[in-house]
Amino acid sequence: MNTRLCRCIFALVALSLAGCGGSAADSDAGGSDKVSAAVITQAVHQGSLPDVVSAYGTAAPAIDAASTLSIQAEGAVTQFDVTAGTAVHRGQRLLTFTLSPTAAAAYQQARTALNVAQAAREHTAQLLAHQLATRDQLAQADKAASDARSALDALRKQQGDGRTMELLAPFDGIVSSIAVTRGDTLQPGAALLSLARGGGVLVSVGLEMNPQHAPVPGDKVTLVPLGAGAPVTGVVKRVAGMLDPHTHLQNADIAPDSPVIAGMGYRADITVGQWHGWLIPRDALVEDGTAWQVFQVAGGKAVKVPVTLVGESDTVSVVSGTLDAQRPLVVVGNTQLEDGMAVRTAEPVK
Repeated sequence: MNTRLCRCIFALVALSLAGCGGSAADSDAGGSDKVSAAVITQAVHQGSLPDVVSAYGTAAPAIDAASTLSIQAEGAVTQFDVTAGTAVHRGQRLLTFTLSPTAAAAYQQARTALNVAQAAREHTAQLLAHQLATRDQLAQADKAASDARSALDALRKQQGDGRTMELLAPFDGIVSSIAVTRGDTLQPGAALLSLARGGGVLVSVGLEMNPQHAPVPGDKVTLVPLGAGAPVTGVVKRVAGMLDPHTHLQNADIAPDSPVIAGMGYRADITVGQWHGWLIPRDALVEDGTAWQVFQVAGGKAVKVPVTLVGESDTVSVVSGTLDAQRPLVVVGNTQLEDGMAVRTAEPVK
């Protein structure tokens, strides 16, 4: 009986030990799964990305492209054919101007003076033919007729030869402002309206001071309207050498390659250079305290690579560092990784 009892006890102990051994193996296998991480990777390559500085401003006529139109006569505007913002072509009527009675009378007086002077000159010439006048008298009559003709020509050039005048556009452009009201009595030379050349509208923007990313004349620009409309390209024409005392920004003028709407707001994306390095998605970057790092995969394990951020756009970062172009870059799941951790990768994103 004792022998049988010992054999039973030995068998139970052996079974118990076998069960414990199987549980440990299973636990080890499960632990191996738990320390690996599922990630998504993609290939890594070098390239460049534009270094873009953005600024905001408004389109307005350039100072050297705007002309103020006037009439050198006293009178009043009796009809406007345009309003501010109207696009006009060369020779198009802008307004009708009616001379004042005084200006009209001055023109009639000048015409009468010329007629009288011409008649006096003809009479003097006839007298000279009959030896009743001298050559000096004829020369004086010639001068009087010439002076009267010059005076009339000057008035005709200033105010035409009728009671009304039509002011015509001297070039293709846009009416930027109207300075008077219909019916106002105006003195000679009073400003009537301003006309900006069609290609003379600039976008003026204010720049934050940044010597490392300072635009210069000639830099390429993309102008994005703050309202409806498609972006247009342009080029930096001028950069101020001082800060605006009111905005404390550095003003810059941008010449668009195609017409823009005066008065509209624009965002100017100015390309001031190029960033060169490894092009990676922004989500591939992981911050480690005050430094940046990425993870690549080698032999089924994560490899931490310290990098320096050179520049970035909304979706792409440019970094420098000892990345290996043959190793996939972790773009999803990188925040859970540690150097040397086992990973399970999906197909690289092309």
